[in-house]
Amino acid sequence: MSSAWDALASSPRRPRLGSARLVAILAMFALLAVAVATPAAAGTGTTVVGELVQAWPEGEHEHAAAEPLSWIETADGDSVRVPTEDVVGLQLGATVALTVGGEVEDDASEGGADPAREVLRSDVLTPPPARPEPDRTPSGGLTNEVTVVLVQPGGAAADATTADEVAALVDSEVAQFWAEQSDGAITLGVTDAHDWVSIPADCSDAALLWNQSAAAVGFQPGPGRHLVVHLPEGTPGCGYALAEVGASPKSGGRLYVSDLVGSVLAHELGHNFGLGHSAGLQCDSSLEEGSCRTDGYRDYYDVMGASWAHFGSLNVVQAARLGFLPTAAQQSLGLTGTTTTVGLAPVSERSGTRAVRLVDAAGVRYWLEYRPARGADAWLASPSANVYRLESGVLLRRADAWPNSSVLLDASPREATGWATDFQAALPVGVAVPVSGGAFTVTVHSTTPAGAVISVAAAALPVADAGVPTAPTGPRPGTVLPVDPAASPAHAPADDPAAPLPHAPAQEPTTFWTPDVSRLTVATVRPDLEAASHAISVTVLLVPLALATVLGATLLLLRLRRPITADPTA
Repeated sequence: MSSAWDALASSPRRPRLGSARLVAILAMFALLAVAVATPAAAGTGTTVVGELVQAWPEGEHEHAAAEPLSWIETADGDSVRVPTEDVVGLQLGATVALTVGGEVEDDASEGGADPAREVLRSDVLTPPPARPEPDRTPSGGLTNEVTVVLVQPGGAAADATTADEVAALVDSEVAQFWAEQSDGAITLGVTDAHDWVSIPADCSDAALLWNQSAAAVGFQPGPGRHLVVHLPEGTPGCGYALAEVGASPKSGGRLYVSDLVGSVLAHELGHNFGLGHSAGLQCDSSLEEGSCRTDGYRDYYDVMGASWAHFGSLNVVQAARLGFLPTAAQQSLGLTGTTTTVGLAPVSERSGTRAVRLVDAAGVRYWLEYRPARGADAWLASPSANVYRLESGVLLRRADAWPNSSVLLDASPREATGWATDFQAALPVGVAVPVSGGAFTVTVHSTTPAGAVISVAAAALPVADAGVPTAPTGPRPGTVLPVDPAASPAHAPADDPAAPLPHAPAQEPTTFWTPDVSRLTVATVRPDLEAASHAISVTVLLVPLALATVLGATLLLLRLRRPITADPTA
């Protein structure tokens, strides 16, 4: 029997390639093998399809969360956590396809949450669905229904709290606060309450914990429906509180708390309504200059800041975001080169001008309010109640988009060594305070229990910006905290969430495409399966290329074995 070598040597031959050309082809094969194999070897990631969800984790009052947690929740209830900074610009509630890679360690994973996975690519499959109106109206019932359930995660021991206690707190202090701050647009109440149930899930996967809690009591999510889960205080691996970030007061949402405090429940429901934190900025030079730090809970006047003994009045930045600041209650000033005098009514009142909005050339928005010891803020006058010695007076805040909705600015900055005990932020009377680098100068002339008189001197619009609106309009990629401008038809539109904010991180444009969803991998990522997938991909690609390379080498060897001849037909 003739050998394979003989068969190859005796077979009909086509014109032979020169050795140099053959070597070049072999080199091309080798390069192709490397080029094709490299992406798989480096890890192409795993595609996860589902809804983008965010939730604010809360520490104890003095510990601020740097940013909300983000994850993709699949149709079957699985979830894959991703770094929040990797999905800035994607709208909450959108169905997205994320290609995720390796694990990313962060504070949440160190605290017991499932590790986050690096986002290699993000694509929007469908935008957030249109939010249907709740099938209830303020005149006919509740706008927001609350289901309360006491849960023992992972079999943790129950504490002494009862469902009736949580329900009573929601129906009294919490419901009253939101009804007052929304002028009756939010009427919430408990429609279902359940004492302790035990579930297998723990707090490492909040989506699973909420889903199992909902299944245990038959809770059905929907517009205006909220699931309030109360956990035993001090449960290992669980935070102080965690709340899903909604799009508007109509969205509904899920949350858990481990303390029985009315302001905490009001704060977490505020996240469900679409609000971020009311933070504070402290600098050692001026309002926004020098060495500075931002504390996510530093606004102790506001329930969306630190949750403590007092609710206070919702600050005007947050009220505007929800659409709960009537047009008649606010005045907007741009760079007009003029000075305007305004009489500010107390923010706790429901009439008069309660807010002045300043819009600089870059579209950054500053808000002024007057907060004396009246109404919901009467506790400011009591030394025993006002333990942080917060000042009555005119306050200045900046509207931000991420991760905080509102930032309280300190009008009396001091050295960093005194920041820990410095809660005094009101604008001093009779002092001209420059805002936005001098674009505006605000002076408080007088304050009485009935109101404050201020003047705002606005610089002229820079020549380079002439003809450009001071409050830019037009859409931009989705925001982390989208709001519903029509949250209440009886109120003014919400503060413009589409205006660019230089204080927020730059946002990459959202990529829209129409993939064949049936071909996408929808799975909770497992590192062992992912590594195996990469190995299989490399093998499948390299085997045929290796065979082709061997064949080419064989032909080269045959060429070298034949004697050199001058016969061009040989």
